[in-house]
Amino acid sequence: MTRPPHRARSRPPAHTDSLRGAALRLTTQFTSLMLAMLLIVGGMVFALVSASVAESAGQTLATAAGLDSPQDAPEGTYVSIVDGTRMMSSPSLPSGLLDAEAIESVSAGGADERSRRAIDGQHYLMLTTTQTGRGGDARVVQVAVNQHENDEELNRLRAALLVAGIVALAVSAIAAYWMARRAIRPLADALALQRRFVADASHELRTPLTLLTTRAQLLRRRDQTGVPADVTDAVDEIVSDSRALTGILDDLLIAADPRSVAEPIPVDLAATADRAIALLQDEASAHSVTLRRDGSSKPVIVSGSQAALLRLVVALTTNAIDHASAAVIVTITQDNRQAIARVTDDGAGFAPDIVENAFDRFASSRSTRGERTKNSRHYGLGLSIVAEITRRHQGNVTIDSSAGSGAAVIVRIPLRLG
Repeated sequence: MTRPPHRARSRPPAHTDSLRGAALRLTTQFTSLMLAMLLIVGGMVFALVSASVAESAGQTLATAAGLDSPQDAPEGTYVSIVDGTRMMSSPSLPSGLLDAEAIESVSAGGADERSRRAIDGQHYLMLTTTQTGRGGDARVVQVAVNQHENDEELNRLRAALLVAGIVALAVSAIAAYWMARRAIRPLADALALQRRFVADASHELRTPLTLLTTRAQLLRRRDQTGVPADVTDAVDEIVSDSRALTGILDDLLIAADPRSVAEPIPVDLAATADRAIALLQDEASAHSVTLRRDGSSKPVIVSGSQAALLRLVVALTTNAIDHASAAVIVTITQDNRQAIARVTDDGAGFAPDIVENAFDRFASSRSTRGERTKNSRHYGLGLSIVAEITRRHQGNVTIDSSAGSGAAVIVRIPLRLG
């Protein structure tokens, strides 16, 4: 018995997921705006209709108060007239509706009284006032108007507005999602093409670059007796440049697709800083710069990518070494549920006009020391990569630079909870 061939389920491309996510975000924003507009418009319509109904009820009260006899009151309106010691009321006046206290107060010369009463589940709008009868005598009139029809009308309006709002909101959400996908798709396709190109190019370059680095290191370890000094220097530069190119490839991959991050894991930022300093000690020594770490001696745990955070500290420290006069200090601390990485150098600091765009790609940065620019390599991605990695770890990065007192780049990342 043969088994049917197993068919693996194909997963949607990453750019399709990003397209769907962007379209959903735009749809949510547009739908929220529509909801706010519908609430405002619906509230205004309901308020206007309610005011109109209230005005109509007031006019009914005033008209009924001028009737000569309770028998003339229209259906749903009840009139009680107190003329001296005599009281006349509508034959169908509900039991308990008469407000004797209001009549007594107005009879004693008090001001007109308006009130609402509920009798047997029915709501009534009431007016107690004084009127002049046909004989010129003053009399007290109490009018009650049943609000059942008005309440039903407002309830129907409220239900109609609610249903219309839900339908309009659903239609606008569907239309917004469709239009957002159509608008974003060309951009998403272009970004996906860019990411594929950079990833493929980086992959193709990494293998020969690794071979070049290995061969250059093997060549440098061979006996240099009788080899001209300029050849030895050239080999050293090949090793240094190949390492720089490897770093550029990593930066390009991060810059091309900032979403390419492994599942977050607990990372000790202090240990990561120690590792970065160990990797950069030779470079610091070549620049006659003292490199050391300060701050917490205990683990400072954050959630993220260990490789990306190492790249962050390396980029910050390399930038500081390039501009330091004599010392670079990497300080790792924690405060208020945040891990803080502060990289300080004693160089010239950042110019005020550079601070604003220092983290832009290929932005002009500080001037390096004149005698050391010969062996320096500045590709304009270092600080922008720092900003990108920090953003992906829900953190922020700032610059503290004072003229003549060096510079400090400060990264804050939330501590891992639990």
